[in-house]
Amino acid sequence: MKKAIVLLVSLSLLLAVISVSASAWERGTHAFIAHHLKKANGPYDIEEMYGAMAPDAFNYMFTPPGILYRDFLYDQTHHYFLKIQYAVKYGYEKASSYGFISHNDTWGADSTAHHASLTLDPNEGYVITKAKMLDDYLKSVSPDYYNLLKDYPAIALEICHNIVEAAGDIVLVRYDRTLGSKIIQIAARPKTNMQNLMVRAYAKDLYDFSQTTAAPLDSLAAAEQLIRTEENNFRTSCIAYGWLLQQDEATILENVIAEFKNLAAVYLTAVGLPLPDEATLTALLQGAFQAAIGLIENDYLPEIMATINMLKKGMVKEVKPSVMATRPTAALIKGKIK
Repeated sequence: MKKAIVLLVSLSLLLAVISVSASAWERGTHAFIAHHLKKANGPYDIEEMYGAMAPDAFNYMFTPPGILYRDFLYDQTHHYFLKIQYAVKYGYEKASSYGFISHNDTWGADSTAHHASLTLDPNEGYVITKAKMLDDYLKSVSPDYYNLLKDYPAIALEICHNIVEAAGDIVLVRYDRTLGSKIIQIAARPKTNMQNLMVRAYAKDLYDFSQTTAAPLDSLAAAEQLIRTEENNFRTSCIAYGWLLQQDEATILENVIAEFKNLAAVYLTAVGLPLPDEATLTALLQGAFQAAIGLIENDYLPEIMATINMLKKGMVKEVKPSVMATRPTAALIKGKIK
């Protein structure tokens, strides 16, 4: 059964872990945060949860020409996130946009992972602090890890960063065993909801940016199609990931480690480092995940709950004034009536 699970979700999980530098909280954590913001209920709850995951939809573009646009789209979705709010045309899109905005890396959920923890060192993100701790620990107890990465501190930290993120969702599922089933519900929602918002918000700017690259898109329609294709791929991987999160912890961990082994073959080769033999790599990853879980299992949920409380205030403070600023004033309305 476990081998079947590995085969079923292998591609989706590889996509989920292969983004080495961009993500902060994993998608399960973003879904958990959005669900607890409680902006929407019923069928729109999953729209809000998926909206909170969707800013990472373009993180996995590693082949040409998409790789040329990936960093631009990451910057757009994580720092120019209010474009999504301005793109809302219909009431049913509001929940998606609310979740999307909550993800942002400026003052949103990602900021506590990357820049300013609310429960640990306020001068750096929770994930960064834990990644440094994991790196130090592994170097002290594992000669294989030390010898492989001692001369590459930035690469070591990136690897630990990704392991901490993945471990976070594993720990979070201990507190919410329904998280995976909630994520899967996105399969029952119209695919076009989030796609249409992102097309309206980002297609024109993507087309313009592409003209400055070695692979300019030939039309605005091509930019729109790229966004729809990547969102569809991401949505599919989220559904598979939600299915995995419904399994027992040992099975989740086994699958994630299996895909990190696949990632290691790609990533270490790409950065010019030797790939350890399979037995050594398996032992390294098992030890790293056990250590990561041990480092975060007592304070991960408090950090996430603090992030939720911060966002409940921040979404009111930051989003509503920005949206109101785009609405016509009473004087303008009267002027148009005349």
